This record gives sequence, structure tokens and C-alpha cells, in this order.
Amino acid sequence: MQPSVDNKRVAKNTIVLYFRMLFQMAVYLYTSRVVIRELGLVDYGIYDVVGAAIGILVFLNNSMLNCTQRFITFAIGKGDSGYLKNVYSVSLVIHFLLALLILLLGETVGLWYVENRMVIPLDRFDAALWVYHCSLISAVFVVISVPYNAAIVAYEKMSAFAAITILDTCLKLAVVLSLAFVGGDKLKAYALMLLGVAFFVRLIYSLYCRYNFKELSFVWVRAGALYKEMLGFAGWSTFGNFAYVCNIQGMNLLLNAFGGALLNAARGAAFQVQVAVTSFTASFQTAINPQITKSYAAGDYAAMNKLVLRSSRFSFFLLLLIALPLALEMPQILSVWLTNVPPYAVVFTRLLLCVTLIEAVANSMMIGVSATGKIRNYHIVIGLTLICALPLAWLLLKITGNPAMAFVAQLIMMLVAQLLRLFFCRKLFKFSISSFVKEVFIPITKVGVCAVIPSYLAHCYFGVGILPSVAVMAVAVVSVIASVALLGLTRGERDFILTKLHLK
Repeated sequence: MQPSVDNKRVAKNTIVLYFRMLFQMAVYLYTSRVVIRELGLVDYGIYDVVGAAIGILVFLNNSMLNCTQRFITFAIGKGDSGYLKNVYSVSLVIHFLLALLILLLGETVGLWYVENRMVIPLDRFDAALWVYHCSLISAVFVVISVPYNAAIVAYEKMSAFAAITILDTCLKLAVVLSLAFVGGDKLKAYALMLLGVAFFVRLIYSLYCRYNFKELSFVWVRAGALYKEMLGFAGWSTFGNFAYVCNIQGMNLLLNAFGGALLNAARGAAFQVQVAVTSFTASFQTAINPQITKSYAAGDYAAMNKLVLRSSRFSFFLLLLIALPLALEMPQILSVWLTNVPPYAVVFTRLLLCVTLIEAVANSMMIGVSATGKIRNYHIVIGLTLICALPLAWLLLKITGNPAMAFVAQLIMMLVAQLLRLFFCRKLFKFSISSFVKEVFIPITKVGVCAVIPSYLAHCYFGVGILPSVAVMAVAVVSVIASVALLGLTRGERDFILTKLHLK
């Protein structure tokens, strides 16, 4: 494949995914507000913490998702149709068995935890169990359809991917709007309707792949070596994902034990903002990630390294563009967005935005490591580092009594993990740390400092209120764009953009 063709594909897919993201984010933020209003803080907190328990179970599925995407993309990059069909078929079998395993664990270990360890008001316990079972069945639907989703991304059919996810968003919007007309227990109704949406959308994914990727028809594969290779990859990826889930969802459970459902509501509101903001970089990363794996499969390590560095830098810039104005004006934004702002929601959100900036830089490096297939030592070291966030958070909570320290612990361990990640990349695919410092760290530091200073001064000067907040956010956006244009882009990138805008 010619580099120019790849660049055009990445650009086209990024634009498509950004339209999808903007629509999703607008709906997501609106529906979050309506859900909190219709359910109330306690029921919203219950839904969030029960979802955390399901999230811990579904870490197995996330591992196989990474595995399936990597192997299908790698097979496409090699151009081996026979190997591609075998990978797809094996992934279908594995995901069916994994769905059964998650269902078994959910109805035994997970159910025991909900019944015996979660802090839930007694009068809402029955509703919490209803939510749990509906969420578990939804998770099973998600697991079974992973190979189809992975194939769409691997083939870079982002228009179809965007259309289906927009349909998913519209259906969830309809569910949220219908809560105002629901009588009886709204929490139960909400969980049941979302289960119906999950089933329908997963069916659409399956039908699309079946009729558009004829080469991915299922065949019985007796190649034990391929099962062993994929399960081995998934096994170590499972450890890494378990560590990540402990770092994210484990914090939610720790907050529940420390302060009950109201802290979970605050964390849930903060997490909604984090998800919406992350979608800005996720669109770009989803478009470029298959190119990283395909470059490695083709043996083009120079192109692979260039993609990793550029993706890390641009992802940070894109995220900073939205994260900085939000962080500065978070009190005003939450007060407008939410009718009743949970305690600690502002500080939780700001800390999670900082964590997200680190993750934006790290994502392409993780894809690079996965492309090599040599992930055992990587996941052991990085996974243990992330798990250390939990005992550190517990210690800081005990010492300070401040719930925000849980996210401070998470931020610290994310920074440590990122430093370790650099050395693994250097070893596994000839990644240059000096190039990372020169092409990523120095530019994003310059841009960050130069964008924050005028934005913070504007925040201090304009005061409090809707119009002052709009003015501050405008200053922040302009500061980020100007800083990126002057300090974050190479001369070639700047000339390319000016040419496309017909300014040069």
C-alpha cells in the first residue's frame, strides 16, 4: 500500500468518526443529565456501581477484543486469506465459550459480591439485583459479537462502524427520553430497555459482517497451534486488562466502601465527562491503529514508529483542546449540566481529565506493543504497576480522609506506567526514546504550558457566571490552537495544513 493512500484513508476515516463522535458526545452529555434527574442520585449511583461489578467480569472480553483485533488486522496486513479465515473462525469459537464463562462467573462470584459486599440501601436492593442481571446479559451479547466489531475496524470500514454506533446512540436516547413516561420503578425499566438495545445493535453488527465480508465465513479449525497462540496472547492481555479494570472500576468499588452511593454518583458524573472527552481522541486513534499493526505485519518499522509518534502527539493535542476549557470551568459546566451536582464531582472530573491526557499519549504505544505479539513481560510489569494504584489509593484515603486522593493515586501510577512503557517499546519494535522526547514530550510540554497560562489568567480575571465561563473557554480553545500551530507542529505538517486550507 502506498503511504499517500494510507494517509488519505486515515484522514477520511478520522473525519467520519469525528462526526460520529460529536453526535454521540452531545447525546451522551444530554442523556446523562436526564438519567440523573429521572433516577435520582441514589439510583444513579446504584446503576454506576453495579456496572462496575459487571466491568470487572467483562475484562475477560476486553482481552479477547484486543486479541481478535490484533490477529485479524495482522492477517489482513500479511495478505494471507487462509490464515485470516482461520483467525476469524477461532475467534468466534473462543468468544462463544468466553460468553458462557462470564455468565457463569456473573451468576456466582459476581452475584455473591453484589449481595454481600456492596453498600446499597435496603429498599433498593431488589432493583440493584435487577440491574445486575440485565447488565450481565447485555455483556454476554457484547462478547459474542466481538469478532464482528473487530473485523469492521480491521477492514477500516469506519462509515459502517459510525452508522451503527449512531443508531446505538439514537436508541439509547429514545430509552432515556421514555423514562419520563415510565410508571413504577424507573431503574428497573431503564436496565431492561438498555438490554433490548444491546441485543438489537449486536444483531446489526453480525448481519453487516455476514453480508459484506464473505471471506470471513466460519470454518471448523483444528489447528491447535492457532488456538494456543491466540489464547496465549489473550491470557496475558487479560492480566493487563484486569489491572486496568482494577485501576478504574476498582476505584469505584473503593469509593463505595469509603463513602457509599453518593461518592459513586460523583464518580459516575465525572466518568461521563471523561468518556465524552476521550471520544475526541478515540476517533483519531481508531482510524490510525489498524495502520500501525499492518505496518508491523509488512515489516515497515520506520512507518510504524512514525505512526506511533504522530498518533501520540496529535492525540494529546486533540484532547487538550477540549479538556483544558472543561477543566477550568468545570464548576459552572456541572451546575448547568446537572440539576443536582454530587459532592466531589468537580475535583473528580478534573483529576480524571489529567489521567485521560496520559492515556491519550500511551494508546498508540500500546497498539505498537500488541502488534508485535510479544506482550507477556509488558503486561506483567505495566499491569502490576496499575494494580498498585489500589493499595496506594486506600492508604491515601486512610491518611487524608479525602476521596479525591483515590484519583491522585491513579494519576501517579499512570505516570509511572507510561515511563515503563517507553522502555518496552524500545525493546520490542526499535522505538526511539530520544525521538519520543524530541517529537512528543517536548512539543506537548511547550503546548501545554503556553496554552494553560493565558487560559488560567482569563479564568481568574473573568469571574463566575455563564458568560464569563464561555469567554474563558473561548480563550482556552484559541490558546490551544495557537500553541499547537506555533509550537506543536513540524514545518511539514504546518505547510500541509495551510495548503489544505488554501492559505499557502
